[in-house]
Order: sequence, then C-alpha cells, then structure tokens
Amino acid sequence: MKSLLHTLLLLLFFSYPSLAQRYDNTWLLGYDFGTPEPNDFYGLSVLTFNNGGLQIEENLVSSMDFNHTNASFSDSSGQLVAYCNGIKIENKDFLTMQNGDSLDKIIIENSTELQYYSTPNSPQGCLFLPWPDHPDSLLMLYAGDAFIPIPGISTINRNLSYAVIKRSANSGLGKVVAREQPIIEDTIVRGQVTAVKHANGRDWWMMVRERHSNRFYRILINPTGIHRLDTQEVDSLMLNGSGQSRFSPDGNTFATYNGIRATVGAWLDVFDFDRCAGRLSRQRRIFYPPDGVTPYFGGISISPNSRFLYQNFVDTVFQYDLSATDLRASRKVVAVRQEHPSMTAFSFYQSQLAPDGKIYSSATNGCPWLHIIHYPDEEGVACQVEQLGLQLKTVNAFCVPNHPNYRLGPLDGSPCDTLGLNNLPIAWWRYQQDTLDPLAVAFHDLSYYEPTSWSWDFGDGTTGSTARHPQHLY
Repeated sequence: MKSLLHTLLLLLFFSYPSLAQRYDNTWLLGYDFGTPEPNDFYGLSVLTFNNGGLQIEENLVSSMDFNHTNASFSDSSGQLVAYCNGIKIENKDFLTMQNGDSLDKIIIENSTELQYYSTPNSPQGCLFLPWPDHPDSLLMLYAGDAFIPIPGISTINRNLSYAVIKRSANSGLGKVVAREQPIIEDTIVRGQVTAVKHANGRDWWMMVRERHSNRFYRILINPTGIHRLDTQEVDSLMLNGSGQSRFSPDGNTFATYNGIRATVGAWLDVFDFDRCAGRLSRQRRIFYPPDGVTPYFGGISISPNSRFLYQNFVDTVFQYDLSATDLRASRKVVAVRQEHPSMTAFSFYQSQLAPDGKIYSSATNGCPWLHIIHYPDEEGVACQVEQLGLQLKTVNAFCVPNHPNYRLGPLDGSPCDTLGLNNLPIAWWRYQQDTLDPLAVAFHDLSYYEPTSWSWDFGDGTTGSTARHPQHLY
C-alpha cells in the first residue's frame, strides 16, 4: 500500500501544469570559514522548494558569506539564476558572475564620510526583479552603506542603485552588463528594499523611505526603465532602525518595522496601499517603549491570505490581525523563546514567506536552524510556530533571502487593469503523511493567481474533494 501511495502522489505531482514564476524557488544560507568540509557546518545550505516540498543540500563550491544581506533569483521553472550577499553576485554554478564582484566599492572617502555602493550588513539590502517585457534582463536593486558624523548614529544606508544582468550571456551563466546606476541619492532607511506588483500585473512599485522622515520615494519599474516619481508624506515621523518592510501577498498592505535601540524603542507602522496609484494611506502605528535593555531587533512577514502580520520581536513572535478594526488590540503572542539543549542563546530575527506557504525565520548567533510558522493563515497559536524547526546543513548568521510576491497578478476590474492580462489560477500544493498512519495524507493548497474553488482527484478511484486543504485516506 505504501508503494501504491507513492505512485499515486508521483502521478499527482507530474500532472502539475507548467509552474510559472517560481523565481523564489532556491534559497541559499550560511557562510564559509576557511575551507569548508562535509558535515563541518560551514559552507552553504541550498534550499529548494520543488513540487510544494522542501529539499536541503550542502554546497561546498561557493565561497559566499551571507551576513544580513541576502537575495536570490531562479528562473520560471525554479532553476537557480543568481544570488547576492551585498558584496558580489554569483551564478547558477556557484561562481562569481562576470562583472559581479566588488559591489561594495567606495563612492566617497574623506575626513567626514565613508560611503559604499553596497553592503552585506543590511536586512533586505538587495532584491532581484524581472525587468517587465525584457525576458533576458534581470534587475538587482541594492542599498549603499555610509559612515557619517550624525550625532547618535554611526552607520546609515545612503543611496539606492541598480544593476542589470543579461541572463543568456556566457552560455547561460549570466553577465552584469550595467551596475552602480543611481535611483536615489539621499540618506534612506537601512535596508528594507522590497517591491510589489503594479495593479496592471506587469510593472513594479517600490516605496523607499527617507531616513528619519515621514517621506517616501515612489519608484515605478516598467518596460522603459526604473523611474523615480514624486514623494509622498505620511502622517507620522518614522525613525531609522533595524527591521524589515513587507507588502502583503495581495499587495493591499505595506508594513515596516524599525527597532531603534534600547533607549529609544521601536515602531511598527502599517499602511493601506493602492496598487494603481502607488500610494500609502491610513497609517496605523504601534510603539514599543524603551526599557534601557532590549535591543529591539526583529523582522516581519505577512501570511499567504494577507490577513495576519507576524512580528519577530527579539524573544517573542507576535501575530496581528490586519483585518481588525483595532490593530493593537488584535495582537496575540504565538511564541516565546524557549531554551534548546543545542543552543544556549538564540532569538527570532528576519523572516520570509516561502513557496511552500510557511514562514521561515532566521535565528541569531551562528545557528544551524530556522524557525518555522507552519500554518500562518491560522489565527493564534493554531499557526504553529516551531522554534528551531528546520535544521540546515550549515550554520547561518542572521538572514533569510529577500523575495517579493512574484506570483501576484493584475487587480481585476481596477482602472489599471488595462493590459489584457488575466489571473489564470495555477494549481500547486504540498502534502504531509500522518506519522502513525502513512496512508492518511493532509494536502495543503498553495495555488496562486486567485483561485476561488478547488476540485481534488486523489487518483485512487475514490470520491475527490472540493475543500481547499483536504485530508485523504488511501
């Protein structure tokens, strides 16, 4: 019977339609320490999300070190194209891409300022985006680093630049054909480089905040290039801190978390976002007062159904209900750090929604594990936070890869739905066998492009199901 189950599941997987836009399919984590050897915990862990599941392998070829900055990009079928740590870009063979080294070149060096084009030290410090209507071109956007004499501040991000990769060059290994191209020349929030699909389903929006300001730069990426439009001011001043910014998977919410320091506190700011106009509205703010001790680092992610925001707040994971009238009152504690026999100290840091519908978070202190939120669409502790739930092949410092929602389509019926693009749902799922009865299988839907109904055929001649997340006994 187990063999029959395996065969039926394979039939289900191979019946998948062509899975488009699996640009976030490959993740790379870890760092080198001298010459890595098998099973020494140094090197890279390569995570691939094939057929809704997760596979982890160790890579001993690359010499890449990931600190806080981490981004990767796969082709539409899920095969690795490029990845970056803020210092260099490597290709699918885990070698430095042509013209992709030394991204962190010095721009300015004098007695009052030291400024770099890029940095390995910013959460969400870089991001890969496919250039609309340029199938052979890949954009990488990245924030620079600077050390300047601002009272109370030693480092900031200064400037946002972009590079262009020709994917077909060098027999498919790629080549950086342009780099250090300026988008913003100003002091900006540290890292937090993210984007969301325009309501037309083709272009991209970016909202980049000026440092210590209530002003955002509005950036539009379309077939003619990267355009810095005007700026938008929001209601409240926002300080520069360590954290992450996120658009919800449906693109209707923008959130940013900034942990400043123990003597200042931290802020979570949540906005509505207009995917047509590229503008923020209805700022909702939650302040975490200083206690003189807590460093206030952390990160945020939003559930696949766009309802729940998860905030990693040092040793605690909070869940907020974005549909609630009172955002602050909706907050629930869904995890508090527990001691682990193999780790004397770790916390919750950067987080990222993965193609398997789970949220993964980095720990700290050179930890060979990621935390997992298994069911982020569920309210409260039903979301099932598993601390140190995924063991990696190697240690990881502070990061997870930075990805937007590549599988967001047009906003049907909106004034911007003008390109004739359609949300054509693509079926995708993962499954889990019961540990006591392997013939009992729980299927979890991961389909995208806005499905509204489901029809499951389990391949064994029994009645199917119309549930979104069915369970079946073979």
